[in-house]
Amino acid sequence: MFPLPHYSNLKRTNMGYTIVAITNEWDIFRRRYRSLFSELIKFDNIDYILFIETPLTFYSFIRFILGKMNRRDKARWKRVLKEGMVGREGKIFIITPIVPFPSVSIKLVLQFNVFWLNKLQVYIINYYKKKLQLEDIILWINHPYFSANLVNQISHKLFCYDLCDDYNAKEKHKTRLIARLIKQNDYYLTRNADIMFVSSKKLFQDRLPINPNIFRIPNGVNLDFFKGTYSLINEPADLKHVPRPRLIYVGNISTTIDIGLLQLINKTHPEWSLVMIGPLHGKALTRMLEKLNSVRLLGEKPYNEAMAYLKICDVAIIPYLKTPWSISIDSLKIYNYIASGKPVVSTEIGGVENFENVLFVGKDEEDFVWKIEIVLNELKDQCIQRENKQYELISEHTWQKRAEQIYNLMMAQL
Repeated sequence: MFPLPHYSNLKRTNMGYTIVAITNEWDIFRRRYRSLFSELIKFDNIDYILFIETPLTFYSFIRFILGKMNRRDKARWKRVLKEGMVGREGKIFIITPIVPFPSVSIKLVLQFNVFWLNKLQVYIINYYKKKLQLEDIILWINHPYFSANLVNQISHKLFCYDLCDDYNAKEKHKTRLIARLIKQNDYYLTRNADIMFVSSKKLFQDRLPINPNIFRIPNGVNLDFFKGTYSLINEPADLKHVPRPRLIYVGNISTTIDIGLLQLINKTHPEWSLVMIGPLHGKALTRMLEKLNSVRLLGEKPYNEAMAYLKICDVAIIPYLKTPWSISIDSLKIYNYIASGKPVVSTEIGGVENFENVLFVGKDEEDFVWKIEIVLNELKDQCIQRENKQYELISEHTWQKRAEQIYNLMMAQL
């Protein structure tokens, strides 16, 4: 068991609510859940947020010792070994469970992992309920992996299911044990949620027949961050020799990317540079990208730095394949890209329908390339008009406004 801070250091501020969130990692790009919680904790009657993130494994600890750990989990292990549970942003506490095995489709292993994880999560929650005398808990779950059992094990005033991904569509092998478990859990959580939030139009349409108390709350942006606080003082060394025009993609580099589209860009416009920032997933994909002369793989970077690269590139792109998953999303890239003031060219994915007046959407690969050509040939006046239109539109999509919507809906339900 990892160390828990002594409860005497934590004082209940008032008789408000505590959000117990079963969610993903905290220390990665400012995703939906982290941005929402950073705003929700500001409300007077939200006392604490217990942020129980995705577990680490004993197996990953061995990889950590051997120096074969990915950057993300390496940072989490360092934090866990040094501090146990870390208080971030005042009254938000990040808790990192540890399970024995990786998530594999072996029935006994998976069952043991789920059993262990659920017992550990219940223990942690009950510990803080007792020590802080917490009574009014809002249970918040935002993924369907191994959390369904907790709904009946944790006493709560309200159960919120916040879904921003179609996890069923993400699973390639539908018959795998994990894929079946995710599908079952997702249905159970959707059906039993007192209130459900989804980010995209497709998720709303799919889940509405199962739970009528569902609300579409799209993603948002931290606009203050983009008002000049994220500029790089000097051009980074890894960009100095990258010729313009520069197209930029920031995010996971995985099989969601349309490689055929990037190959077309490389073939038809070898003078363009394609800057890609983010973790690479898969050796085969890496080999294909490395064959493209125009591609510059710059690796993972901290959020502030990654966003700052947008300022010194020319066009922000979202080159996703059109799949059931990509149609169901409301990509955070759309919001961050628009807030940066750069022209944005995307394939037809979920969320683009909200920004048709400022986004350039490629209907196919050739149209995508043509849209890039259009924005690269903008006149100065056209550029200024587009930027003003982007800022005006994105100002209605801040995380503060999203949190206010959610808070009001939760309080009405309570």
